[in-house]
Amino acid sequence: MFDTLSANEAIEKLFELYADDIYRYARYTIPDTDDARDVVQEVFMRAFRAWDSFRHDSNPKTWLFHIAKNYMYDLLRKKRTERKHQTDFMPDISEVSVPLETLLELEETVAALKPDHQQVILLRSIEGMSVDETAEILGWSPAKVKTTLHRAIKELRGLLDQKEGEVNEYRGTSGGTVNPTVQGQTKSKR
Repeated sequence: MFDTLSANEAIEKLFELYADDIYRYARYTIPDTDDARDVVQEVFMRAFRAWDSFRHDSNPKTWLFHIAKNYMYDLLRKKRTERKHQTDFMPDISEVSVPLETLLELEETVAALKPDHQQVILLRSIEGMSVDETAEILGWSPAKVKTTLHRAIKELRGLLDQKEGEVNEYRGTSGGTVNPTVQGQTKSKR
């Protein structure tokens, strides 16, 4: 379909189809909204410049995500040298019907995962990519995608369980144990 179009027409069509997906992927990977918009722009500019070298037997969406992943890795590497850590992270949640508190907790927890685990969770679970598409984007084998996803989910569950334990301990519901600070404050107010 795209091989008969000019580079300009093809990229315009790809932009219409996948710009929102690329933005969402960038937004979950990069904390800053402006940076995520820049990623979308840069991905399609790079795709335009590389259109002649694109293998038209490949999936254009995975090709664009591969470009996005490489660009974001470069961008994050550059930002890490400028700033040691980034803590602000807010995804586009306009289309999600989950309580905001739950989304923020999940987002914070995903951000705490190792970069490889973040990427595989984002691509497979949030973007809904297949194992083969994820493997192509990340440059991994399908087996590595499956293994890494399994480990990432296990790590994510562990972190969420740990947070739940901390919340329960704070609220005084963890196995009947009451946080001494909270208990002491309650007694002193009587």
